[in-house]
Amino acid sequence: MNNFVAIIPAAGKSSRYSGEVPKQFLKLDGRTVLELSIKPLLDFSECIGICVLIPPDDQYHKALDLIDNPKIFIAEGGHSRIKSVANGIKFWEQSEASYDYFLIHDAVRPCLRSSDVQLALNSIDNEVDGVVLGIPCSDTIKKVSVKESFILNTLDRTELWRAFTPQIFKKEVLVKNVSEENLNKEFTDEASLIEANGGKLKMVQGFKDNIKLTFPEDLNLIKSILSSQGRMES
Repeated sequence: MNNFVAIIPAAGKSSRYSGEVPKQFLKLDGRTVLELSIKPLLDFSECIGICVLIPPDDQYHKALDLIDNPKIFIAEGGHSRIKSVANGIKFWEQSEASYDYFLIHDAVRPCLRSSDVQLALNSIDNEVDGVVLGIPCSDTIKKVSVKESFILNTLDRTELWRAFTPQIFKKEVLVKNVSEENLNKEFTDEASLIEANGGKLKMVQGFKDNIKLTFPEDLNLIKSILSSQGRMES
């Protein structure tokens, strides 16, 4: 059995999403985006617990229905994603929990299916340091100049995948790489950190509807996806 503990970085400021309420605490059908993102992980006996990293002085989490679940723990996040993950690792390292893997999932990816979590867990083996859920790119991908958006060239999409979460890593690999020297570097996900330090990771193809809430216009699509999954009451 691949026992894991989960880390949910939920301390972000949502710079690309305007609104008074942080997007992870927006409600859809009476449940927050954060709760919907976490729920599929609780379906697994392999899940020892879930540590949610929240902003300092946050008040929104106190109203979460899941707060009373014995598998849910709250800790203070950092000023960046990697620092929040580091705080999550510290939380679990100081606990008495016994586990082999860390699972990291976005707090604003509420359309995750339990079947995709199972697929990722089944894909873990001794040959790799971790697995990353995602899908192959189907669009034509252009590389452009940053300032003028001039097209520089077209990339070979046969080698390109879109990386989602969850991402699952061997315990010792993530602990080793989320080190003090890496905390001030820019990584858009934990897989890129492991890659940069020579880790061996494997992509696992999941459902393409496992989308992330980034912009306000994403909300209606997320509602539609959740409804099609039977996870919306109305």
